[in-house]
Amino acid sequence: MTFSIEYASPRHSDIKNLLLSSHQLMKDLYPEEANSYLSISELCSSNIHFLGARQNKNYYGCGALDVKPDYGELKSFFVEPSVRGNGIATLIMQEILLITKKLNLKILKLETGVGLDSALSLYEKFEFEYCEPFGNYIENGYSIFMKKEIS
Repeated sequence: MTFSIEYASPRHSDIKNLLLSSHQLMKDLYPEEANSYLSISELCSSNIHFLGARQNKNYYGCGALDVKPDYGELKSFFVEPSVRGNGIATLIMQEILLITKKLNLKILKLETGVGLDSALSLYEKFEFEYCEPFGNYIENGYSIFMKKEIS
């Protein structure tokens, strides 16, 4: 399967469905106060670089870079379960890292959840390191925080 990674709209019907599936998964796994996903309208703001993984006319994965004053944050990273294992997450991550570097951001950070082992494996593969909570996050027993220095 060949996928292209491109800038995309969070409002595209395929992507909206991916995001809503991701949001529902987070609601099923964690209490509301532990969920920190961005709404679709928040993902359309000017500080967000939003990417979709497309094959033909359909999107099967997405991820976003939220540009902060002194770092980037990975957000809304999700791949349709039926196509996982085809390298889509790796392609999205590689493109986000390229954009992070082009923007001269020195650190990429993320917050993920306990039990999301596939996500943790991907982040470890890309040499993210565990870190303390950052930004507005607090330790809650459900969140895992990671960072990667960009050179």
